[in-house]
Amino acid sequence: MTARPARTPFTATAVAALIVGAGLALSGCGPEDVEGAITYDQEFYDQRADYVGEVVTVSAEVEDVISDDGLTIDSFGTDSTMVLYDMDLVEVEEGQLVEVTGTVQAAFDYTTLDDAAEEEFTDDFYQDYEPEPYIDATDVTLVAEE
Repeated sequence: MTARPARTPFTATAVAALIVGAGLALSGCGPEDVEGAITYDQEFYDQRADYVGEVVTVSAEVEDVISDDGLTIDSFGTDSTMVLYDMDLVEVEEGQLVEVTGTVQAAFDYTTLDDAAEEEFTDDFYQDYEPEPYIDATDVTLVAEE
């Protein structure tokens, strides 16, 4: 009878790889798992000014739908960022995961908006966001949770 060579190292390695792969596949879906999007986290929030003038796609949770003209986003307790968008085009609620695509603007200035929109943006709420970068969105998409 011929003895078979031991294959334990290969088998153990293969099993370990399967276990790690399965663990990754079963990990929870969060903003960092949206393919092609930048995770909206504290690092992105702190570096928003570096993206001014650039089109970005970020994944984040809806913090609040603030009016027909926008929402605020955050993720897991990070500071929020205002997103201007026609909210008639998407139906989202607080806590839902969204993907936002738009141009990062240096600072919100309601006086640059047309007269009809300007009236809506004189509220004290928006004044808190005036000196802050915001996203002028071209698309807000609800991300289906698995």
